[in-house]
Amino acid sequence: HICHSFIVSDLLRLQVKMASEDAADGPPLAKTVIAASLSGCLGKVATHPLDTLKAQLQVDVAKPGASAEGFAKLRKLLQRSSLRSVYSGYTVAVLGSLPAGGLYLTSYEVLRPKLQARIPSKFASDFSAGLAAEAISCLLWCPIDIVKERLQVQRDMKGLYHYDGPIDAVRQILRSEGILGLYRAYGATLAAFGPQTAINLATYEQIEQRAIAWYHDTSDTLGADGKPKPIPPWLNFSCAAASGLIAAVVTTPLDLGKLRMQVVRASRNAARSGEKPVEQPFNYANIADALIQIARNEGFPALFRGALLRCVVWVPQTAIMLSAFKIILARL
Repeated sequence: HICHSFIVSDLLRLQVKMASEDAADGPPLAKTVIAASLSGCLGKVATHPLDTLKAQLQVDVAKPGASAEGFAKLRKLLQRSSLRSVYSGYTVAVLGSLPAGGLYLTSYEVLRPKLQARIPSKFASDFSAGLAAEAISCLLWCPIDIVKERLQVQRDMKGLYHYDGPIDAVRQILRSEGILGLYRAYGATLAAFGPQTAINLATYEQIEQRAIAWYHDTSDTLGADGKPKPIPPWLNFSCAAASGLIAAVVTTPLDLGKLRMQVVRASRNAARSGEKPVEQPFNYANIADALIQIARNEGFPALFRGALLRCVVWVPQTAIMLSAFKIILARL
């Protein structure tokens, strides 16, 4: 996220961002970078504890047919959690979201007008710009996601690894898995967060256009200079929340498979480095294999494990990032 956890997401991930108003000449790139970095950080700060609970819930293997098991597991997670545990990986998530979120939004801001000039459909051009920006920003998001997620779930991984913090995590991953260990499941990350981010951004554009039309039709929106006023922040937030909810629900299975692939180690590299191999809890060849195995072994509903928490995380995070980006950019 964004890769995405985030970013990719977050992303984020979230990992989910927004461009500026459709002015012909657009804002200066430096202002876009500043607004993007600050909005990305704000989006992560408030939601990290919920993101930690989501990650811990998703690495727990579901029993087929146990429809209420997810809620029971969530209760157990809450009972054992402390303030320190729910903020595992917080430092790398927040500090990492500054450059990664900035890179994503800046890439999107640069690519969107170029693609709009070549692609007739605004939705298609926004979708393509979001997907391309995600591929670029995953150069930062993927390592951030891996370190963050492993710190969040390491006590649930049955001795697979133990990290004392982000720096120790990076050192151990590089020593036992090599540089590619920091880019584990890069393709799965794009498959998970790319569509989510692209759907989010493109859907936001469509919803915002309709919100602007509704706002101007139902309110006295002309300023003193006779020009239409911009839509208020609460309407911006509502548009972003709606688009974030749609994107989060649709792509939950991809996020689940991606996370499980990232939190396991490259065991062959670990064995080469002289460490004693530890049994991997998940063994997926790729994102498609992950979805098939989860559906077969845990039941189809398991693909949406953590969906509610994911929406609770992604919707406010996305809304904060998108709304804050436009508000900050307008004041720079």
